[in-house]
Amino acid sequence: MKFKGKVAIWFWLIIIAVNAVCIYELLFDPDNVLLLFGSLALSDIIFIPIVVRNYVVIEEENLKLFFGFGKDSMRIADIVEVKGSYCPIASSAASLDRLFIKGKRQEMVIAVKDKAAFVAELKMRNPGIRVCGVPGVHV
Repeated sequence: MKFKGKVAIWFWLIIIAVNAVCIYELLFDPDNVLLLFGSLALSDIIFIPIVVRNYVVIEEENLKLFFGFGKDSMRIADIVEVKGSYCPIASSAASLDRLFIKGKRQEMVIAVKDKAAFVAELKMRNPGIRVCGVPGVHV
């Protein structure tokens, strides 16, 4: 089952602002064309894949996260807890409305659009998962 990742408005604004500044500078300060084209290309190479490839897949036994060029996975049987989080730590989430997934040996921070369905699907596959502080999810 596939769950689309959540992309916050502030993330879109960062992408738009970086592109707008680079394009503005290209139009009004053509002396730095190479640097500006490089900056524009680099920022889009980083940000666009994050928006396009941002989802979580729940398979029979694994939870797989796809975020930009990155990929991570965790066994569903190893998941101990799912908590709601707004912590702005570096993570694979383009929104501050996040879920913190704690496993026996690893942790994951994700942001999905449909948290209730996501948590329900995880609980169906592993009823032992503790769920706390997830807005809209009552267990």
